[in-house]
Formats: sequence, structure tokens, C-alpha cells
Amino acid sequence: MSDARRRFVISHVGRDRPWAEWIAARLADASSSDTVEVRLAGWGWETGQPLPEALHDCLLDADGPVERVVLVFSASLVEAHEYVDNGKSDLSLLGRVVPVRVEPVTVPEPWSGVAGATLYDASPAAAAERVIAAVLGHSTRPAPSAPGGAAGGALAPAATRSRLPGHRPDVWNVPAREGAFVGRDDALTRLRTALSADGRVAVEGRFGMGGVGKTRLALEYAHRFGADYDLVWWIPADRPVLVGDQFAALAIRLGLVGPATDTGTAATVARTYLRRNTNWLVVFDNAESAESLAPWLPGGEGHTIITSRTSGWAPVAATLEVDLFSRAESIQLLRGHDPGLSAMEAGRLAPVLGDLPLAAVLAAGYLVETDTRPADYLTELAQHVAYVLDEQRSVNYPHALAGAISTATSWLANRDPVALALVRVCAFLAPRPVPVGLLGLADPNLSDVGDRWFRRHPLAALEGIADGSAVLERSVERLQRLGLVQVERRSRFGVAIDDPLNVSHGVVTLHRLVAAILRDQLGADRRDAVRTHVDGLIAAADPGDPTDTQRWAAWTLLLPHLYAADPAHSDHGGLRATAVSAARVLLARGDVRSARDLADQLHRRWLDRLGPDDEDTLRAARCLAQTLRTLGRFEAAQELDVDLLRRRRETLGEDHSDSLSAATDLADDAWGLGDVGLARQLDEEILASRRRVLGESHPSAIESARRLARDLAALGEAKRAEELRTWVEHTETTHRDAG
Repeated sequence: MSDARRRFVISHVGRDRPWAEWIAARLADASSSDTVEVRLAGWGWETGQPLPEALHDCLLDADGPVERVVLVFSASLVEAHEYVDNGKSDLSLLGRVVPVRVEPVTVPEPWSGVAGATLYDASPAAAAERVIAAVLGHSTRPAPSAPGGAAGGALAPAATRSRLPGHRPDVWNVPAREGAFVGRDDALTRLRTALSADGRVAVEGRFGMGGVGKTRLALEYAHRFGADYDLVWWIPADRPVLVGDQFAALAIRLGLVGPATDTGTAATVARTYLRRNTNWLVVFDNAESAESLAPWLPGGEGHTIITSRTSGWAPVAATLEVDLFSRAESIQLLRGHDPGLSAMEAGRLAPVLGDLPLAAVLAAGYLVETDTRPADYLTELAQHVAYVLDEQRSVNYPHALAGAISTATSWLANRDPVALALVRVCAFLAPRPVPVGLLGLADPNLSDVGDRWFRRHPLAALEGIADGSAVLERSVERLQRLGLVQVERRSRFGVAIDDPLNVSHGVVTLHRLVAAILRDQLGADRRDAVRTHVDGLIAAADPGDPTDTQRWAAWTLLLPHLYAADPAHSDHGGLRATAVSAARVLLARGDVRSARDLADQLHRRWLDRLGPDDEDTLRAARCLAQTLRTLGRFEAAQELDVDLLRRRRETLGEDHSDSLSAATDLADDAWGLGDVGLARQLDEEILASRRRVLGESHPSAIESARRLARDLAALGEAKRAEELRTWVEHTETTHRDAG
């Protein structure tokens, strides 16, 4: 019996695979699966094969005759075709190739006059009608089909989609693309296939290498295939303690909880939603280990991508190894960033740069920004690599990358010292988005130092540079052009209306490997000077009241940078105060264990360094006791609070507000332990003191009276408890009426 199936091949460049999948699914929707077979065939300039030859190969399918080849036309395909065009036209292809335009490009000869379909300007339904009519020769409104309706490639999580490729879902927080994505088509295809098969993939650098493009690969996948999902959520995972914040933000974005919901509850709601739904993608970027991330990995039928420099992910995910660029990809990246480079010049640069994508981006950025000739750059690079090796700095990093960074920073030292100072500041912050407004905050330390020493300060250029100034903006843009930082001008971060961190001015992000090399290339004294400045910036950016829900979004942005500053070891008093406030924020948001861990670290270290009577030590002790009490560890909290109350009374006296707050905490411990008698004794003393110092009608005195009424009722003194409650209600009513 002859094979009656109609066979089609969809030819596309790597970037257009989403369109190829979409077309394949629509053809499958319009036909019976046993009558139409569709295969995807990728093509690219790097193969060296002219497009007509590749199309002939598509027609020679080993499984049987191919009726037609659908050729997906985009700017990328036209550019690739021109790059390897041998000038020969093959008219025999005209009746066998259907050109389908997915971008507004001019179809080149010999296909310009061939009937095809244009999809980019149509609705999903109209686009489906057009491609079905052009390829199958009839017009049938497509019906939903099951995933996998086409052979030869992994299709989207749902074969029926309401969005055309290139249109992102409503729930989306993915960082913007930075520059053109080059190569990696095979890696993206393998990632796509692995996600379809396993649902969860860990993208690792070969041998733990950094700078090979793991994050860029995940980012490109999210942008390229985002239309296939109803939800795409990007989670920085370098600090597991903060992952819950990202899930809480997702729950808020989905409208499942309000912004004042505690982190634990909101994160649980978000993960429950993912477990019960499909068609989502979650990316955990820069995860440290499988063990620390495993509790956060969502279940369900969605897709999860993990990027990490570490190995050991096999127990929780399929693994995909990312290696250095091929030589052809390095050349393409260099020429993509610097169109003036010839293929020969790029070919000389690529091996010197070790085919490391990050090094290639920095080199191309430097060539364009400084108008340096490639041959001169190679000489400069060699000199800086030799310097790095002589100084025995950056020995744990690729030498070419360290040399490229040294070349750029040396040039900045003479041409734009403000930009150099800014990138050094970023190097001591977390590898997370840094609000440009944060970089422009004033540090009083710079104006307090002596003139001679100040001139040697590595951040001296920042004196007088204010947030929003033209100088600051120009320097940030220069760093972006050099490839040292990524910049997002349109913020994807939710902040309060008053925008305390000035996120509206944009955010910058520095690659963690670039940051490590920049830190390493500073001497010890200069590292300390920059670190002190960064401590001051974070303290100056303190968003304020930890219990104000309107400030929590700003705290979420600041927390990674505060952790990176290691406040437990800082000598900056302002940073230490902000660190205690950060622990209180975590506690107020319901992330009690993270609050406990931070407060405990601060208290232990400051107790040793600063002593038990230091104000920061005492504040950390109180916060730690609050977290322990919330966790039900009343005895441990009581031990801290007894000592705290004694020290407060000895130093400040019994009637000081801090002493009364400590006594109130101790009463809460007693109540939690069932010692209502002690709680009553303390609450009576507190009420008497607050009435004496603040007056009977003060809100603090009224609250103390309410607490005492609770104690009395628990002890069976119902009459006095009722009298006190009546007094409280009367006093509050009087206040409301007077107001």
C-alpha cells in the first residue's frame, strides 16, 4: 500500500523556531494526524551551505517525498541568506517552496513573486487561516489539537495558543534582552527538547566556568518562547533566603493575595497555583546548589529552568552543559557588536579572547567606544594580561577576561573616572539590579576625608555627583556601551509611589564574574575604601519603617545588596541600623526563619565585636528575641529579654521608652510560657510608668491598660478587668470625638 501522507518541511533560522513550531501546530490542527506529517529543519549561515542547497536537502526526506518546504522569512533569514549567497538561483524550487513572512522584510529573488503568506500583521486566527491556505491549499478554521501534533521538533506546552510568537504573556517579569543574541541555536533546541521531556532543566557551565552565557541562554529562551506560556517568572536565586520574596511577588501579580500579605503565606499561595496549573515557565537564575534550591522548586506541569555555575543538579533536574563559543559564534558576536570588524580581524580576536562570550562582548564594546584598531587592541590586551599575571591577581579567572576588564578600566581612569568609580561601587553590591538612584546617593565620608588622602580615594570622582545628574547618566550609558553593565530604563519592579530608591531612573546590573575581577584588581586598602562607601550608600537608602507595607517593595530591592555588604562585620553604624531594620522587615512580612537567621548572625557577631552594651547589639538582641517568640521559643526569647531589660534599666532608667519596650517583650514571653502572674506584674508596672510619664490618655498607656485587662481576665479578676476595659473604651471614644 502506498504512503498517502502529505509531507512538509518548515525551514527556518534558529531565532525563528517559535514561528516554525507555531506553523507546524497550525498545519496539524487543520489536518488529520495520519494524513499530514510536518518536520522542522533549522538552517544558518554558519553551516556555509547556501540556502537553495539546504532547501533541496529538505525535499530529499528519507521517510518519503516532501510535497513542499515552508520557508520562514525574517530579517535574520534574509541576512544569513545574503551572507552565504553564491549568486546562483534555482528556479526548480519555485513550485516547491512556500515563503511565509513573519517580519516586514522584502522577500529576495527568486521567491519574491511566489505566492505565500504574511503572518506578522494578522491576529492568531487570521494568521492560521493564511498559512493553512498557502500550504495546504484550503481554508479551514483550525481546531484545538493535542500537543505534539507535528513531528521533528518539540512543540510548545500547549499546541493551541492565543498569542503569536514574539508576544509575551501578561504575567511576566523577565529582564530585558541586552544586545543581539548570537549562536547557541543547538543549545536552545536541546533546552527546548529537555523541557518538553522532563519539565525541569539545570543549565550548567562546563567545568564550572563563568561568563559562558548560562543566564543569557535562559533569558533568550524566555524571550524567544515566552508566547507559549501564560506565565513567565524570573527569580534571582543566588540567595535562597530571598527566593520567597519572588514567589510572594508572583502571588501579588496574579492577584491571589494583597501586597500586605506575609511572605510565607503569599509564597505558598503562588507555589500552590503553579502546582495546580500548566503552561508556566519559572527561571531560577544563578542558583548556588540543588540542596538549597530544592525546597523552592515548584511542582506541577509547567517548565523550570535553573542556571548555575555548580554541578550536582541531576537529582532534581535534567542537566544541560554550556561550553565556550565555537569560533564561528565568537566571530559572529564580535562582528554583531562591532559591524566595522572584518571577518579576518574578528578571527584574530576570537582565539585571544578564549572564545568566551563575556570577554568578546567587552572587547567589542571597547573597540566601538574607544575607536581603537583591532591590532592595537590586541597589543593593549596582551600588556594588561601580562600585568594581571605579574601582579598575581585574578588568577582564578580566565586571563583574557581579566585583561579585557583591566584594559577597559585603565581607559576609564583617564577618560571617565566617574564611570570607573560607579562600576567599582557596583562590584561591591549584589549581582542584582542596582537602582541608578542608589549610585547617586551622597556619602558624607567622601567630604570628610583630608584633601591629600581624598585625591587617592578610588571613588573621589563621585564627590558632588547627584542622583539624576547628567554626568551620572552619561557615565552609566558609557559603561553600558563598553559592555561592563546592563541597563534597564523601564523598571519591571513594583515600588511605592514615593519611589525611595529612585527606581524610575532605571537599574544597572553587573555580571558576578566581572564584579569579582574588579574587586580582585583593587588593592586591599582601596577595597576597604570602596566597601566603606557602599556601606554608606546602603544606609542612606534605608526605605524606612519596616512595618509599612508600602515600603516593602523598596526593601525587596535593597535586601540583596544589604546581604552582600555583610553588615555583621561592618564598622558603619548606619549600615548596622539598616541591617536590624531589614531583619524586622523579614519578620513583619512573615519570613520569620530568615529574620531569625539574620538577627542571630548580627547579634552573635556584634556581641563579640562591640560588646553586650552596644546599642546595635541591644537592638539585634531585641529583634532576635522577637523572632524566637514568634517561632514559639519563649524560653530562649525570655533569656534574651531578661538580660536586655536589665541593661536598659541600668543605662536608661526604668521609665525610658526602650526600657518599657523591653519590659513589654518580657511580659509577652511570660504570657507565652503560661506565667500569667509575671505578665500581670510587668504590665502593671509598665502601665503605671506610662501614665506617669506620658499621661493616661497616651496611646501607649491605653495599649498597656488593654494588655493588663487581658492578664486580669486570665487570672479570674473579672471585675477589675471589666473596669479597665470600660476605661479603655471610654478614653478611646473621647479621643475620637475630640479629634
